[in-house]
Amino acid sequence: MKNNTEDPADSNRLAKDIELARYDAVRWIEEAIKSGLPLYRAIQNAAVRPWGGKTYSVPSFERWYYAYRKNGFDALRLNERTDKGATKALSPEACEALAKCRKEHPELNITSLVRQMETTGVITPGSVSISSIYRYFMRLGLDKRTMRNIQNNTTSGPTKAFEFAFSNQLWMTDSMTGPFLRNGKEPGQKTFLLAFIDDCSRLCPHGQYYPAENLEYLLDCFKHALRSRGVPEKLYTDNGKIFTSRHVQTICAALNIKLIHAKPYHAWSKGKIERWFLTVQRDFEQRLVFQPATTIEELNSRFWQWLNAEYHLRVHGALDGHSPSNRWSERAGGLRLVDDDIDLNGLFLARTTRRVRLDATISLESKIFETPVALRGRDVEVRYDPFAFARVEIWLNDKLIGKATLCDKYLNSRTFDKENYEKPE
Repeated sequence: MKNNTEDPADSNRLAKDIELARYDAVRWIEEAIKSGLPLYRAIQNAAVRPWGGKTYSVPSFERWYYAYRKNGFDALRLNERTDKGATKALSPEACEALAKCRKEHPELNITSLVRQMETTGVITPGSVSISSIYRYFMRLGLDKRTMRNIQNNTTSGPTKAFEFAFSNQLWMTDSMTGPFLRNGKEPGQKTFLLAFIDDCSRLCPHGQYYPAENLEYLLDCFKHALRSRGVPEKLYTDNGKIFTSRHVQTICAALNIKLIHAKPYHAWSKGKIERWFLTVQRDFEQRLVFQPATTIEELNSRFWQWLNAEYHLRVHGALDGHSPSNRWSERAGGLRLVDDDIDLNGLFLARTTRRVRLDATISLESKIFETPVALRGRDVEVRYDPFAFARVEIWLNDKLIGKATLCDKYLNSRTFDKENYEKPE
C-alpha cells in the first residue's frame, strides 16, 4: 500500500539535491563563458545536459544565473510555500471544527468524521478528499497511531529496557506460527510453537509445537514448564484471548504468580521472546528445509534436541559470555517448586459448562459420559483432561460432586432393569 504521508527528512534531502544541482549548473555556465562561449550558447548547452538526473528549460537557467550573480547560493534555494501546512480546500473555521471533533471522538474513523462534518454543514460535500483530511491530522498529531501512543503512555507495562537479576523472577510467553508439515498424500498440518522464556537467563523452560493455538495447548505447555523449571514470580504475556483467560488467571492465583499483560500495540516490550522466536526460525526451522519433519511428534523431538543440546549450551551475546543454561544455574538460588499439597494436574484440567441430560449423560468432545443421576437437568462445570480423557470431573458450585465415566451403551443394555430405566411395553 502506498504511503500518503511525506517524510520531512526525505523532503529535505530532495530539496538539498535540487539546490546543489542548480548550483552545479550555474557554475558550469560560468566556466563555459570563461572558455569563450557566449552566455546564450552556454545556457543552451546546459539545457540539454541532465542536472541531478533531470533537465531544465533555458528560461530556468537564465533566472538561476542572474539570481546567483546577484545574491549567491542563497538565491538558488527552493522557496518554501507560504501555504505549506494549510489545507486549501478547507476554511480555517472548518479546520478548527475538524480538529475539535477529532479530539472529542478519537475512536471515529476519518470517513465517519467527514460525513458528520458534511451533515452539519461545516464542510461542503465533495469539496475535500479523505487523504487531505488524513494529511491535515498527521500534521497536527491527530492521526490514529500518534493518538494511540499518547494514550498508551498512561497505561501499565514496561516502556524501558529491563532485565531481572535472578532466574524465575519473570517468564515471558507467546506463540508463533510454525512450519507446515506434509506427509505424502495425506493432508498437510499447520503447527504453532508455544513457549516460555526466562527473562534473566533466556532459557526456555518449555516450548512445544501444537496443531492449534488455543487455551488447552497453552496450559499443557505451561504445566510442562512448571514441572521442568519451578514456579516463576511473574508471568508476562500479551493481550491475546488465551493469555487473558480466566483459567490462566486462576492458575496464577493458585500458584502465587503475578500475571502481567503487555500494553496493547507494544509487542516490542516482549522483545526477548520475539528475538528467541527469530532464533528458532533462523536456526532450527532452517534445517527443516533439508530434512523436513512429517509429523508433530517428529518435529517436537528434533526441536527439543536442538533446544537442550545446542541453544541452552550456546554462549548468548546478551549474557556476558554465558550460555542460558549456565546463567540459569548460577542465578537459581531462590527457585520455588510447586507445593506438594497442590494438585497440579487438577489445576490444569480443561474446564467447560454442560447441562446434564435426562439420561444423566453429557457430551464432551464428541464423547458421551455418564454423571451421577441426581444431576439430571442441572448445569455443571466439567473439568477434564483434554488429551486422554483419563480424568473427567463434575463440579457444582465449586464443589467436586464426582467423576464422569465414559458411557458404555452396550454394557448398559445388559444391566437393564426397572430401577434405573423405564422398560418399553
